[in-house]
This record gives sequence, structure tokens and C-alpha cells, in this order.
Amino acid sequence: MPLVFGLLVVLNAVFLAWQFFEQQNRGHNTVNIVDKQEGKKIDLLAERPDIAQNAKEVENVGIVDDSKQTTSSKDDRSCYRIGPLLDPDMARQIKATFEKGGFDVALSSSNSGGSKYLLYIPPVATIEKAESIAKELQKQGIDSSVVTESQMANAISLGTVADYDQAQAIKARVAELGYRADMKTTLVSRKEQWLLVNNVYSAGKTQIDRILAGSSGLDKEKVNCR
Repeated sequence: MPLVFGLLVVLNAVFLAWQFFEQQNRGHNTVNIVDKQEGKKIDLLAERPDIAQNAKEVENVGIVDDSKQTTSSKDDRSCYRIGPLLDPDMARQIKATFEKGGFDVALSSSNSGGSKYLLYIPPVATIEKAESIAKELQKQGIDSSVVTESQMANAISLGTVADYDQAQAIKARVAELGYRADMKTTLVSRKEQWLLVNNVYSAGKTQIDRILAGSSGLDKEKVNCR
């Protein structure tokens, strides 16, 4: 019996010693793990040269140079001169139409003049003779008609032209047929108005063409923008 009790005491002492050393070993490993984690270096994103360089490139691409954009827009603009507008009411209506479309417009006036040449064969003895000559000229492709006004009765009108060389050519053709044609020169003056359309960009150019569609008597001239 005393032998058994002594054996139990020894076994118990051995167990306690083993348990003590096992706890010491576990505690030592845990401390090592914590120390290793606390000592690990953390890389900040701002300190990484590759990411910082990429961010700088993105920033540069995203920058819009307002001065360059403004210069490009100015280079794309155009200005136009539309006319001539001989009727003042028509000029005001067209101006109002462009203003409603959002255009920057203004009207300018100018006087233009030129010569007109009236061609005719002097009066003949009777109206029958005048009609006969007119028909002969018409067969040759010359525009002609009998004048019935008192001062020029029985004369044959050959029309009015604005070009001097054209007037001389008509006279020569009539002379070949055996008739003498005279010419009267008159000076003609007229007031013209022109619509100035400023700072027109690509979309506005198409809109102008739509507004002027069907207005064959109006010219659109590109002018320098002020």
C-alpha cells in the first residue's frame, strides 16, 4: 500500500511538471506570433511609385485646357453676308427669322448703280410696217415688239440690257438684217440691304441653309469675322 501511494505521488509530480512546460511552450509561441505581426511593414499607396505615377498620368489626361478649347472654337466660326435685300419689309422679316434662330445678325445698307441700255429701231411710217419688221426679227431670235406710246409710236423695241457689249452685239445683228438700231443709256440706282450673320459654327451653317431654302435671289457670301 505505501508503495502504491508513493508511485501515485511520483506520477502526479511528473504530470504537473509536463503540464507546466507545455504551457510555457505555448505561451512562447503566441508571443512570437504577435511580435511578428506588429513588426510587419505597411506600404502606403501614396508611397508606392508605380501607383503614384499611374495616378499622375490619369490626372494629366483628365485636364481640359480652356484656353486651347476657346482658340479651337474661334477657328471654327464663320461669318456670312446675305443679300441683296431690295424690299425693306422683306429685310426686316428675314432679320427677325435669324434672330429667333439665335443668330447674331445686323443689317447694312448700300446704294448700287449702273447703266441700262434701251435698244430700238426708230419709228417707221405705219404700224403695219412696224409689225412686219418685228415678226422678221423674232424669226431670227431677236426679242422685239412694236412701241405704241405717242412719242415712239411705230418704233420697234429690242429690249433693255445691262451689259454694253451685249447691247453692241444686238445692234450688229440687226444691222446684218438691214435695219439700224439706236440705243438710249439710262442710269439706274437702287438701295440694297445685306444681312450680316456673325459667329456661325457648324450646326448654324446647316440652319442657315434651311432658312434660305427656296430663296434663289439671295446670295450667301463668306466674309471675315470681326
